Amino acid sequence: MIYQLDIANSAPRSIPTLNKVLRSMAVALSRAELILKLIVEQYLADGLPVSSKLIAENQALDVSSATVRNTMVQLEQQGFIRSPHTSAGRVPTTTGIRLFIDKMLTMQPLSGRWQAEIQRRLVPTLPVSLLCQQAGQLLTNLTGCVAIISAPKASGREVRQIDLVRLASDRLLLVVIDEDGDILHRVLDCAQSIDSATLGKVLCLLNAALANGQWQDGIARLASIAKSESGCSQLLINNVLGQLSLDEFLQHQPMIFGQHQLLLSPEYQHNPALQQVFQMLEQPAGLINLLQKITTDEHPKLILGKESGFVELAPVSVISQRYQAQPHRYIALLGPRRMNYARLVPLVEACAHRLNLNLNRQNPSP
Repeated sequence: MIYQLDIANSAPRSIPTLNKVLRSMAVALSRAELILKLIVEQYLADGLPVSSKLIAENQALDVSSATVRNTMVQLEQQGFIRSPHTSAGRVPTTTGIRLFIDKMLTMQPLSGRWQAEIQRRLVPTLPVSLLCQQAGQLLTNLTGCVAIISAPKASGREVRQIDLVRLASDRLLLVVIDEDGDILHRVLDCAQSIDSATLGKVLCLLNAALANGQWQDGIARLASIAKSESGCSQLLINNVLGQLSLDEFLQHQPMIFGQHQLLLSPEYQHNPALQQVFQMLEQPAGLINLLQKITTDEHPKLILGKESGFVELAPVSVISQRYQAQPHRYIALLGPRRMNYARLVPLVEACAHRLNLNLNRQNPSP
């Protein structure tokens, strides 16, 4: 007789804590839980409905096909599995996958190849923005999923150095270095030739407004200075202002990598709902707000589909983890619910740990 399994609410869980408990106590599963475990594992492996015949053939069970069928009926009645269309097989529901993750999932050690890639790509000498970019690109390359990295810059970003380098009579290179060592390079195409006197004057004004001060405050000061200038100097300052404002906006936006992976996935071709996920990634304010709220500690969190509270995210799962508390920075992986959680959760955890380690080396505590 299958017992009523206690399903917790939809709040995302702290996966490492739960998994350590499982390893330490060698949990014995009931027959119903074991059958559910086998169904979920098979579904995650191939995405196909799982038949009672396939489950009954598993050596971990010593029961008849009739017993397996009866147990699967009871699991379906309790909402852990469902029958898609007219198929004789069953697939796990979000509730079934959640129970599997919370009670039955054992994380796999990170492969040597993945460890080597993390160490090779995420090096402490990289500026923060480039480090975040490398982490996002690495995650999507290794997994084929969408990687999301919080905005690399926090409020109060400071300018350390600014320069204008002549490339031609009407072309200049703008170079700005912030306190993290990130360098902004922008080629400025001017409407007319810039003489040395104008170049020197504008460079002095830029340094007066920006150097050793906060980026946003410097933009405001420079905008005020531009109003008092005229002619070529004003045009050049406004050109610089446009580049600085654009970079400030971009540095405070989340980085999203691998959106095209959704378009290429077989699930996308057969599931129109994934098109809504793609649209949400193009306007990610709601998703970003969700990730900020759940990444409140150093443990990875896992959201399954509708647990997110967003209809658009119903067909996907999100693994996320904070990698820095001050400023609050996180990393996340978004992909189909049929993820290999045992491999991907440790990967996200390892990337977050590496990012945290590198940032602490760059900014050691006083």
